[in-house]
Amino acid sequence: MDKFIKRFGRVIAFLLAMVLVFNVSGNVNAAKKKKTVVIYFSATGTTKSVAGKIKKATNGTLIGIKASQPYTDDDLNWSNSNSRVTKEHESASSPAKSKVRPEISNLKQIQKAVKSADIVYIGYSIWWGEAPHIVYTLVESTSLKGKTVVPFSTSLSSGMGNSGSNLKTKAIISKTTKWNKGKGFYGRSSQKTVDKWVKTIK
Repeated sequence: MDKFIKRFGRVIAFLLAMVLVFNVSGNVNAAKKKKTVVIYFSATGTTKSVAGKIKKATNGTLIGIKASQPYTDDDLNWSNSNSRVTKEHESASSPAKSKVRPEISNLKQIQKAVKSADIVYIGYSIWWGEAPHIVYTLVESTSLKGKTVVPFSTSLSSGMGNSGSNLKTKAIISKTTKWNKGKGFYGRSSQKTVDKWVKTIK
């Protein structure tokens, strides 16, 4: 009987020890869980759709970039030489070299979210092979020091090209900033496609 009690006591002690290990492990993993924010500029809803799927895949915070002067359908008419986006495009040889920087009405909200985040996704549609000028407003006025930055783009026919790396040249970063190559999505893409890509981000 004494031997049985001793063995039973050892089993209980072992089980309690295992519970403690799993609890500690769980707490460590929770502490290591990275906070994600998904920021996007979407004029027609395509980029917003992909950003929403990234938010779902990461359980992150989703914030749309709001232009202080919203873009109308006429503003977005790239075939009109007098449209707003055309004038922005023609202001310099590239957005990175342009002085045109549309104001962002919710910039402080974005800056606050980015400050407490570990991973920052930045999404935009491709305009003339580049990120829109308003996205440059974002990276030039929001500190990305020490963050993992993941650009992503949407287009019906074009990939990211050098848009992500060009944004990096104007961004507020540090040696500890990890600037991901990013990904270009064609159209709105499926949740499965987005999930698969997000799993590659560390």
